[in-house]
Amino acid sequence: MTKIQNLLIGFLILLLCSCISKPNKLETWLSKGVKVNLPAPHLTQTYHDQQLLTFNYNGQQHSLIAMIDADNHSLNVIGLSTLGIRLFKIDYRDNEIKTEQNIFIKELPPASQILSDIMLSIYPVEQWQAVLPIGWKLIDDKEHRILVDDKNQTIIEISYLPSTSSLIRKPNHIHHHVFGYQIAIGSME
Repeated sequence: MTKIQNLLIGFLILLLCSCISKPNKLETWLSKGVKVNLPAPHLTQTYHDQQLLTFNYNGQQHSLIAMIDADNHSLNVIGLSTLGIRLFKIDYRDNEIKTEQNIFIKELPPASQILSDIMLSIYPVEQWQAVLPIGWKLIDDKEHRILVDDKNQTIIEISYLPSTSSLIRKPNHIHHHVFGYQIAIGSME
């Protein structure tokens, strides 16, 4: 019986340690060696989306569900496995990011990179331009957004679903040229 109790106690300790919430820095990597502060999480309208994110990296494909809620004060992202198991939760408000990493899956990007990609795709160009390095540009039109560096090389390309309203556009594809991954985004609403 003590062997089973020891295993149960060990499992509970592992489970508790995996659910630790910790504050994170307000920084993100845009490219190799280029880190910037994230813009403040302020949107002039509310944004809610449930997305199926399918990552392609090194010839492998993995998926997760992202539930995103944003408004003028905060950005919240919950990442779930395709079976509905919570992988992480991110709460960005008041110049602080709190991340709960429940389960880490090495084949998926870290929660901080997912947060950065979400913010890059839905937050206004002006907010991002204020934090980009000198010479970097975020070029935006109705169906595309492209981040280029100071050498005019494409770093990230984002495409959007066609939109006829003034609501925030919903992205459907992200291609990070430097880090070598692509994300197909399907709305689940």
